[in-house]
Amino acid sequence: MSDWLRYLLVAVLLLFAVVLLVHGRSLKRNRSPSARENDIEAEAAGAAVTRRRRMAASVLGWLLLAMAVVTTAAAGLLWFLGWPRFPKAGSFDVPQMLDLLKIALSVVAGFGGVVLLAVNYRKQRVAEDEHDLDVDRAQREVEQRFNERLSSAAEQLAHDSPAVRLTGVYALAGLADDWADKRQVCVDVLCGYLRLARNSDKPGESEVRKAVLRAIRDRVVETAEPSWRALDFDFTGLVFDNADFAGLSFEGAVVFDNAEFRGGLTSFARTTFRGRLSCLDTRFAAKETVFTNVVFERAAVHFVGAEFVGEVLDFADGELTGRTVGFYACRFRVQRVNFDDFSISAGTLRFEKCDFADLEINLSGRSYEWSGGGGGWSRVAVSDVRMVRCRLDLSWLGDRHRVITIQNSVLDTVAISVDTSEDAGPQRLAVHNLELRGGTALPPQYHRNSLF
Repeated sequence: MSDWLRYLLVAVLLLFAVVLLVHGRSLKRNRSPSARENDIEAEAAGAAVTRRRRMAASVLGWLLLAMAVVTTAAAGLLWFLGWPRFPKAGSFDVPQMLDLLKIALSVVAGFGGVVLLAVNYRKQRVAEDEHDLDVDRAQREVEQRFNERLSSAAEQLAHDSPAVRLTGVYALAGLADDWADKRQVCVDVLCGYLRLARNSDKPGESEVRKAVLRAIRDRVVETAEPSWRALDFDFTGLVFDNADFAGLSFEGAVVFDNAEFRGGLTSFARTTFRGRLSCLDTRFAAKETVFTNVVFERAAVHFVGAEFVGEVLDFADGELTGRTVGFYACRFRVQRVNFDDFSISAGTLRFEKCDFADLEINLSGRSYEWSGGGGGWSRVAVSDVRMVRCRLDLSWLGDRHRVITIQNSVLDTVAISVDTSEDAGPQRLAVHNLELRGGTALPPQYHRNSLF
C-alpha cells in the first residue's frame, strides 16, 4: 500500500470518529430528562426517529458533498502539478511528520466543521417546522373555542325565552368584537336572525330585535372600537318602525331590498356611505324620511323600484362625491322632496323612469358646492320621468355653473320656478324631447330641444 493511500485512510477514520461523536452528542441533547426516565409514547418516538433519520441523511449528504469538493480540488491540483510522486514514509523526519499530522488534522477539522454546520442547519429547520406546527395548532385551538362560542350563541338565539335570546345577542356581538377574522360571519348571523324573526310573535321579540339593531348601531359610529364599519349588512325584507340610522358610517354594502320603513320618522341624518347602498323595491312609508347632511363618498347608491310615501323626503345639505346616486323606476307620493343645498362634486344625481305626483320638488341651492373636480362634472339628470301636478323649484344662488338636464319626459301641470334676481347664479337647463301638458311652461330664458 502506498504512503498517500495510508494517509487518506487515516483521515477517513478520523473523520468517521468525528461524525460518530457529533451524532452521539446530538442524540443526547435530543433526549429530555423525562424521556430518559420514562417510556416515550409511540407517536412521539416515531417522530423523533424520523427527525434523526432526516438529520443523519442531511449530515451524510453534506459530508459527501464536502468530500467530493475536496477530492475534486485535490485531483485538480495534482493534475496541475503533473501528478508528482510522493516521497516514502522513511524519508520524513520528525518535524515534517508533525507538519503532515497538522495538515491531516486540519482536513479532518474542516470536515468536522461541515458536519457541525449541517447538523445545526438541520436543527434550525426542525425548530422552525415545530414552531410553525405549534402556531397552527394554537390557531386551530383558538378557532375551535370561537366556533364553540358561536354555536352556543346561535343556540341561545333559537331559545324560547326572550332573556336567553338577549343573552345570545350580546354573546354574539362580543364574539364579533373578539374574532376579527370571522366578524362578518357573526354579523351575518345577527342580520339573519332579524330576517328570520321578522314575522315572529314570540314574547319579548321586539326587545331582542332592538338589541340587535342597537349592537350594530353602537359599532358603526365613527368612534367605535372595535369597529364594524367595514362590514356588510343585509336587512333584506325587514320592517323598521321609527328606524334610527343617524350619524353612522358604513364602508361596506348595506342592503335594504324589499324592506319597509314605518312610523313617524326614518332617519339617516349625518350618515356616511362609502361602500354600497341598495334599496330595491324598498318602501319608505314613515311620515318623515330624513337623509339630511348625508354623505355619499364614492358610494354606489341605487334606489330601484322604491316607493316614497308620507309627508317629507329630505336630502337637504347632503353631499355626493365621485359617483352617481340613482333613483330608477321609483314612485314619489310624498308631499315634498327636498334636495335643498345638496352638494355634488364630480358626480350625478339621476332620476330615471320615476313617477312624481302631487308634490313639491326642491332642487334649489344657495352656496353649496357644485364642481367637476377629479376629471368629472356635476349635474342633475332627469330622463323618462312623469311629473303630474308638481311644483319644481330650480332656484340657484351659487357661484359655480350648474347643469340640469331633462329629456324624454312628460311634465303635466308642473310649475317651474327659477330665481330671476341679480343674485341668481349661472345654470343651464338642457331639455330634449320634452312633452309639456296642462299649461306647463319653461322659464323664458331656457329653450326647448337644446341638449347640453
